Amino acid sequence: MANVRGSAFVAINQWLSGRLKSEGYRGFLSQMRPPVARVLSKGEGWSWYPLEYLSEVYEGIAAHLGNGNGKVLEHLGSAIADAELGGAPRSRLALIPMPRVVARIPYLWSRFKDCGEFKVLSVDERLRQAVLVISGYEGGSLHCFVTRTWLERVCWLLSGCKIRVRECSCRWKEGGDGCCWELSWE
Repeated sequence: MANVRGSAFVAINQWLSGRLKSEGYRGFLSQMRPPVARVLSKGEGWSWYPLEYLSEVYEGIAAHLGNGNGKVLEHLGSAIADAELGGAPRSRLALIPMPRVVARIPYLWSRFKDCGEFKVLSVDERLRQAVLVISGYEGGSLHCFVTRTWLERVCWLLSGCKIRVRECSCRWKEGGDGCCWELSWE
């Protein structure tokens, strides 16, 4: 079974609480299965929870706040990255050059998800670009909206660089073994 750290649920709980009044938030939780609602509202940041719970939450947010459009989930990637990294690297350490940040993405991913594998395909320091692929992650297409902004935020927190992330190919839309991500920075 694929699992994710509770830090994602903690971040989503805070994000939703800020967007929905308490009555609306309770209504949102009532649409979730009881174990999913419990994890979302009371989950522990360093505990592990089933990936299917996260998928159910993403589906609920897309339906409830995005009228079925997953684009609303793009805002979550930054919130989740902040919860996972706590902003600590940016505040306590010297900023890291982007090629080294890119090299750390597979490790950072694995700290918070025990499923899927990020691989660095290429890094071009001169062009300030990198290409990564994630394979074996069974989250579904809604996770791609979050992954893009998660990558942007992680890279910014660690490097301080302005980052652009583009999904070059999506296994959920086009088939294939994985989703390919192109990063560029200034």
